[in-house]
Amino acid sequence: MTMPKVAILLSIVLLISAFSSNSYGFLGGDLPQQNSQPNSSVFDFSSGIVTLDPIVTEQQKIQKRYLIFGSGKLNDIKSEINLVQSNNGFFSVIISTENKISQLKSQGYFVIEDFPLEFHQQDDIKEVSKIGEIVNSDKVHEDFGFTGKGVTIAVVDTGVDFSNPDIQHSLARDKDNNPIMLDADGQGIILTNATFFASIDKDGIIRNYSKTLPDDITSKAYRNKSGVFLDIHQDGNGTQIEIYNSFYPQAGGAPVFNGTLLEDMKIGQNNRDYIRSQSGIYHLGVMYQGSLAGANARIQVVPVLVVDSTVKGVYDTIIPDLSTSWEDYTRFDLPSGERPDYDFDFTDEIPIKIGDGNEFLVYDFDDDGKFDYSAGTVGAKVLDVHGIIQDTKSEIDDTFKAVNGTLLPPMDKNGQFFGVMTDFLGHGTSVSASIVSQGVQEYDIYINTKKFTIKGVAPDAKIIPVKALWFGDTVYSWLWLSGFDNEETEWKFSGSPRVDIISNSWGVSNFPSFETPPGVDILSLIVSVLATPKSLDANYPGVTMVTSAGNSGHGYGTVGLPSAAPFGISVGATTNNVFVGYSTFKDQPRFGNTTDHKNHVVDFSSRGPGLVGDPKPDLMSIGAYSFTPISITKMKKDSKDEPFSLFGGTSMAAPIVSGSAAILMESMYDKSQRIDPLRIKNILMSTATDLKNDPFTQGSGLVNVYDAVNFVNGEEGVFIVHNSDSFSNIKQVLDVPLSNINSSKFGIDKFEITKKKLSTTSWFGGRLLPGERTTTTFT
Repeated sequence: MTMPKVAILLSIVLLISAFSSNSYGFLGGDLPQQNSQPNSSVFDFSSGIVTLDPIVTEQQKIQKRYLIFGSGKLNDIKSEINLVQSNNGFFSVIISTENKISQLKSQGYFVIEDFPLEFHQQDDIKEVSKIGEIVNSDKVHEDFGFTGKGVTIAVVDTGVDFSNPDIQHSLARDKDNNPIMLDADGQGIILTNATFFASIDKDGIIRNYSKTLPDDITSKAYRNKSGVFLDIHQDGNGTQIEIYNSFYPQAGGAPVFNGTLLEDMKIGQNNRDYIRSQSGIYHLGVMYQGSLAGANARIQVVPVLVVDSTVKGVYDTIIPDLSTSWEDYTRFDLPSGERPDYDFDFTDEIPIKIGDGNEFLVYDFDDDGKFDYSAGTVGAKVLDVHGIIQDTKSEIDDTFKAVNGTLLPPMDKNGQFFGVMTDFLGHGTSVSASIVSQGVQEYDIYINTKKFTIKGVAPDAKIIPVKALWFGDTVYSWLWLSGFDNEETEWKFSGSPRVDIISNSWGVSNFPSFETPPGVDILSLIVSVLATPKSLDANYPGVTMVTSAGNSGHGYGTVGLPSAAPFGISVGATTNNVFVGYSTFKDQPRFGNTTDHKNHVVDFSSRGPGLVGDPKPDLMSIGAYSFTPISITKMKKDSKDEPFSLFGGTSMAAPIVSGSAAILMESMYDKSQRIDPLRIKNILMSTATDLKNDPFTQGSGLVNVYDAVNFVNGEEGVFIVHNSDSFSNIKQVLDVPLSNINSSKFGIDKFEITKKKLSTTSWFGGRLLPGERTTTTFT
C-alpha cells in the first residue's frame, strides 16, 4: 500500500499555564486543584500526641527545588537531593535559597526551578462504569483466562495506598516476599532513633532500673501495677524526639524538626508479659505525614515502636499505635475542650515484619471487620533526598542502585528508621485500581442498598508503586524501572528491566527553561529512548511506556509532554455512558440524547500532533468516567462513606491501556511469542476499534484487548498493519535534539535511538517542503 506525500505546515501554539513553584497540578475532585497552593501559614500542624517545634518559618518561604546542569564538578552544595556526576559534567537536584541560586548562576551554572507534575484527572460528573465490557477485558477473562498474571506494571504517580482489599493483592514482591516500592521523592522516611532501655534479667523478667543511663539512651522502661511502660513523661520534662518532615520544602524550614512527647507508652501487661526486645533497647519514633490541600487535608501522626524480636541488635519488627493515631486524626469531631481517648498502648496493636505479607498499616476502630483507617504500607525504599541518614554505605540495597548511595533499605537493621509508601492525594491509588481491582468488595454506589463490584482491566497484574511528584525525580525512577543500576557515576544496564510496563498518568504544562516543546523535550526524548529496543544498551529490550495524552483539549496540538513522545503509547479519553446519574439525573445521558451513547471522544481529551508532526494520541480508552476503589480511611468516626470514588480524565484512560497491554503480554508469553514495546504498541493500535475520528483526535481508535488476543491466537481476519519508514522518519527528527543532549550529565554513555529499522503502525512521512511527496508500504 502506498500513501501520497502530504506537505504539512504546522503552527502549534502551546497554551501553557504558569503556576508558582509550590503549586499543585490539576487533580480534580477531592484532590488539589491546579494553582491551589497549600497555605502552610494557617494549616493546623498540631497533634494531641506530640508537641511540635514551629515548623513553618520565614526560611521556608524562600526555599525551593532547583535543577542544576553544568560542566566540571558541583562542590559545596549541602542541599543536594540527587546528583549524577561524570567527567563531562553533572545533573543535580537541590533545595536552596534564591540568594544561593543567584550565586550559582553567576558562576556559569545552568539553573531552572523544579516543579510539581500535573496529573490528568477530570472529576465533575457521577456515573458508574462498565470498563471491562467496553474494552473487552471481561470477555478475555472469560474466554481465555488472561488477567495480566505474570506482568508487572510500575505506576509512577502520587504513590499508592494498598489498604483497600480490592488492591492489596497487587503489591509486587521480590523472591523473599518483600514489597517492591520506591519513593523517589523522599517523603516516606520514618525516624525511630529515640531509645529506651529495659533492664531484663536472665529469666526474661523486666526490673526497674535506677542507675545512670548511658549517653546514647533517651530514657528507660519501667513497670508498675498497670504494666510495663516507656518512661516518656520523665518527671514532667517529656521526651524530645526527632521527626522527619515529609512536607519539606513545601512546609517547614528543615527536613527534620523536634517534637516533645509527654505521655508514657505501654509495652507490656506485666514484667513477664511484654513486647520482647532481645537487646532490651526499644526504639521509638513518630510518623508525621498527610496532605496539605484538598478535602482530605489533615496531618496524620502515628507513634511507632521498633524492636529486635528475634536476633539481638537486628531490628525487624514495627509496631504502630494506630488506635491512638485514629483518635488524633478524628479529634476534630469532638466537642470543644473534649480530649480524644488516646490509649498510648502498643500491646493491643499488630506487629509487622517486612516480608510477612501484612505490611499494611490499617485499623478497624469499631471491630466490624472492615478497616476504617490507613497510614500507608511499610517496606518502601526511600531516596534519602535530604541526606538525613548519614551511614548509608552499608545499607544500600543490591537491587535499587541509587545515585550516590542515597537509596535506603526498607528498614534499618540498627533500628534507626524505616520506609513507608503513602498516597494522601489518592491519584496513584485510583490509577492502580483501574488496572488491578479484583472486584471482590461490594459498594453501595447509588446509596440505594444495591451493591456493585468494581473490577480492573488486569486484576492479576502486579503493581510497583513509585512516588514521583516532581519532574526532577521522574528520570531516576524511569531509569531504575527500566533495569539500570547506577555504578559510581554512570547508569549501567543490569540485564533486564524490572517492569514490563511503566504507566504515567501525568504531564507537564509549564515546561521550564529547556526551551523545547512537547515531543523533543527531555522527558519525551527519554520516553522514546526507553521504549525503543537496543537504544541504551545492545541488550536492552525496551519497556512499554504508557502516558496520558492530557486534559487540555479539545483543540489540535494540545497534547503535552511526555505524552508527545513518538515511541511511547499516548492515550486519549472517551466516554463511558452505560449508566448515568444520581437522583433527578438518574438515567439521563451526559452525551447525546439516549443512554446508549458511549465511546465518544471527550471534549477535554488533548489532541495531536506534537511538534514532531506524528499522529497523537495513539489509542483511546475510557476517561469519562468510572468509579474506582480508594483508600479505606474515613475522615470521621461516624462516616458511612465507602472506599470508592469517581475517577476520570486521561489519567484513567492510560492505566486501562496499561492493563490491556498486560493482558496482551500474558497471552504472548503463553504462546512464547517475541515481546518488545513497539510490537505491543503495533498490535494494540492495529486491533483498536475505529471511532470514525481523524488520527490527531483518536489515534487508531478505542483499545480492544479481545481482538489483540485474537491476533496472538492467530484468529482469522485479525491482523496487524505496520511499516518501516515511519520509524526512520521520526528518528531523523529526534536525532537533532538527541545530539544536543550531553547524556553524561545523566550518567549515561549511550543516549540515542537504535539505527536498526523498526516497524510501527503509525504513518509519519517526515518533514516535507511544499510540493514534496513520500511513500511507504504497509505490511
